[in-house]
Amino acid sequence: MTGKNISCLFEDLGSTGVAVGVFKEGEVILKETFGLANEEQKIPVKTCSIFHIGSVSKQFTAMCIALLEEKSLDVSRRITDFFPDLGSHAAEIRILDLIHMTNGLPDLYKVSQYILGLRESDYLTSTEAYNLLRNLRWLEFEPGKRWAYGNSGYFLLGRLVEKVTGSTLNEFAAREIFSPLGMTNTFFREDNTRLIKNVVDGYCEYEYLHSKSFRLPSGEPGRLSKALDLMECTGAGQLWSTIDDLLIWERAFHKKMIGEDPEKLSEKIISPAKLNNGNRCDYGYGLFLTKRKGKTVVMHEGGSLGFNAAIYRIPSESLSVVVLANRNDFLHRMLVKLGIEIYEAIADWVLGEDSACLDSKDEGTKPEELSEDWLEEMKEGDKWFADRKSAQICRLFVEEGFLKLDMNGERVHVLLPLRGLRFEEMDREFEGEILRENGEKGLLLTNHSGAVRFRPFEKRLSPCDLQEYCGRYYCRDIDTGYDLYATERGLLFSNTNAHHDAMNFEYRPAVKDLFFTYAPPYLSCYFGVEFLRDRDQDVEAFVFRDYDNDGREFLKFAKIH
Repeated sequence: MTGKNISCLFEDLGSTGVAVGVFKEGEVILKETFGLANEEQKIPVKTCSIFHIGSVSKQFTAMCIALLEEKSLDVSRRITDFFPDLGSHAAEIRILDLIHMTNGLPDLYKVSQYILGLRESDYLTSTEAYNLLRNLRWLEFEPGKRWAYGNSGYFLLGRLVEKVTGSTLNEFAAREIFSPLGMTNTFFREDNTRLIKNVVDGYCEYEYLHSKSFRLPSGEPGRLSKALDLMECTGAGQLWSTIDDLLIWERAFHKKMIGEDPEKLSEKIISPAKLNNGNRCDYGYGLFLTKRKGKTVVMHEGGSLGFNAAIYRIPSESLSVVVLANRNDFLHRMLVKLGIEIYEAIADWVLGEDSACLDSKDEGTKPEELSEDWLEEMKEGDKWFADRKSAQICRLFVEEGFLKLDMNGERVHVLLPLRGLRFEEMDREFEGEILRENGEKGLLLTNHSGAVRFRPFEKRLSPCDLQEYCGRYYCRDIDTGYDLYATERGLLFSNTNAHHDAMNFEYRPAVKDLFFTYAPPYLSCYFGVEFLRDRDQDVEAFVFRDYDNDGREFLKFAKIH
């Protein structure tokens, strides 16, 4: 592969700063940089430029734990042996459950951002993050029962290293990993005031940091904003490195150069865990374990404010692809452009394999002609429906002749209209119909898991109707409050802490006591709030809702009278 060949994959990216490296059969066969490390000063990216690698950091935290295991750490121990103030709900969580993400802990980053209202650019220390986690006294599931991606476990692993060794995570990693390997420009950033030579600045679309409720994506790249990442929470993220250093890391992975027993340690970190029921869990030590084209893949992506990163390995081919970029939407943009992940395209190119585009849209597919029933039903425009129990919201609409269903603002399904007001999802994932019950039209969706009945949105509430929801609400568990005001179309949420304004949006009514907002690209799905009533049917509180059942409903915001 030549530099010219690889360059064509990165065309039309403007000034986005990118560093790419490929390690194959013991050698670095490609190392290229593109774009700018700093937009304002027009400083180009170099191979020594230092990027934040986001969640790719997790494999380094996990490696620190693996090295401590060699020294005597028993990962079957309960985490409350080390963190007794976490609460009784965490009593059955083992260190292994933190490593393999089978712990059930709520994600402290989601809570801080989407409930407390902290912007990603806000300041959160390790101590503040730990105190927050102590107050989230619930589990999403029983430890070991299932797997769910989250950051809380790896944040605790970072603190565990300090508990066991007396050294910070960065000090231990530098002593045991970075210095021995010669990774001279790699570190966990524990102090956001640290001066960093050759640092890369991160950037976001302006709309990501200044989003408005119900602003639909334009599909056009907007102006840029500087992404000021001030976080000081290591473990789940905050590793900074260069393409030069990460290719050294890949050499160490393939040549098994780490640990007292490198062969055993190398096998451990890429071995799947087992759930309580014996089923396989395809997440190793900070690494996803998957298959593609019949080959085992070991990889992890990273996304943070202003940055994207990925390390993609095919061990059987002694191949690693490393990609670093200073835009938080880089990987998504490349996926849309290429139809496959950029690191998959590079791996295919190196191996001389076909990289057929995986576009979901079939250009040869023509819309099914809508029947008279469907034409009559849809003549007045989009139909909105919601299910209060699951907090799911969907929109039925016609676009370019196709009947489509937007589920939760995240995925649009193409539908095949059938007789009457029935339809089938194009890939047969589910079927549905519009039906009338007690004089009210509803939407019934059915798949292998069962049926869900959605109610149509209620009519717009008047300012008078909205007044019963207005006022100040407070959640003692996380010391956070919101003032709610009536608007022409719904309710405006305003955090009582002026600096925590990330969730200050307009929320519109869906069905009784269920409101929602939509603010892409910051909120890429419909985000719900449900109001709770007392015995007298007066509004007494609200909870943020999530159809993935992540437990945010446990944080109740009581109305202050």
